[in-house]
Order: sequence, then structure tokens, then C-alpha cells
Amino acid sequence: MRIRPGVAAPLLLLCVAASGLGIASAASSSNVAVQALIMLVSMVVVFFASHPLGHLFLAMAYGVRTEYFFVGRSDFRKLPSKFLGLAGGFVPTIGTKLMKNELAKVQPRRRGYIFGAGAIVSNSLVGIELAYVLEAGFSLLASLLGALFFIAVIATEVLFSTKVGDLGKMANEFKKEMPGPGVSGHSP
Repeated sequence: MRIRPGVAAPLLLLCVAASGLGIASAASSSNVAVQALIMLVSMVVVFFASHPLGHLFLAMAYGVRTEYFFVGRSDFRKLPSKFLGLAGGFVPTIGTKLMKNELAKVQPRRRGYIFGAGAIVSNSLVGIELAYVLEAGFSLLASLLGALFFIAVIATEVLFSTKVGDLGKMANEFKKEMPGPGVSGHSP
């Protein structure tokens, strides 16, 4: 399913804002289960909604337009392990299709930043929400679930995204700018 940037970006921003409002309102709930559920839903929403926005905004900063957003399967389906690849195929994602010709004109390091921006932004915002949960004195259940979710998304990024996802794409772009063996990288 393709969604125009002019439609998707405001909806994604609205989801991120609703996530923030949801987690802020959960702090005042006296029901431990409701508090934990709202907190967890807020973290999941901010994770999925902010990821494509990270790509969008950094791409815009470097002069690359977004052609469309799409709902599809995660790159984790490309993992070499048959089981993990199959499981990864069931993980949905909100993808960002950038203008290929404009992206090709961007320096490799900047292209790398664009590729990595989604993971960096989404994980950072989940971390900020977790910090809020811990600072605001959420219940032990909510704090533990929030910490487990944060650890799970970071572990997923480290174990899988660095291989077949955005962080792997970012690393590959960075390698394109590294000097070869015997090259000092300094101009005479």
C-alpha cells in the first residue's frame, strides 16, 4: 500500500504526538494494568511512527524528496537464518521510498545518515519515553515492561538491523568514504 508523503507525514506526526500524550496521561492512572498497557502501546506507536519520519526529515535536510510511504514487510525477512528470515517476514514496517535519482547525488556519508535516521530516531524516542516512565514514578510493572521493550528494540537493531536493515545500509554507505589501505586520507 502506497501513501503520499503529504498524507502520511501528518498522520505519522499525529501518532507520535498521541503517543506522547498517551504516556503523559498514563502517569496519573492509579490502575497498574491500564498504566502499563497505555505505556506499552505508546512506546510501540512512537517506535513505528517515528521511524519513517526520521528518514523523511533527514532526507529533506539533504535535498532528497520522499516519493511515497508504504506499509510492507521488514528487511528482516532477508536474514540468512531460515527461521529468522521467515519470522522477519511477518514483522510489518512503514517504509519510506526516497527519490532514487536525488538520493544517488548525495555523498555516501550523508546517504548513510539518511538510512540510519529511522532507527536512530525511533530508538531514541522510545528511550526518552522510558526515561519519562522511570522519572514519573510509573508502577513497577510499567517500568519493567518499558525497560524490556526498550532492550528488545535495541537488541533487534544490533542483532538484525546491522546486518540487513537500515543500520547495515548506513554502515555500507560509510565504508564507501573510507580511504583504502595505505592511504592516509590527508591532502599534501
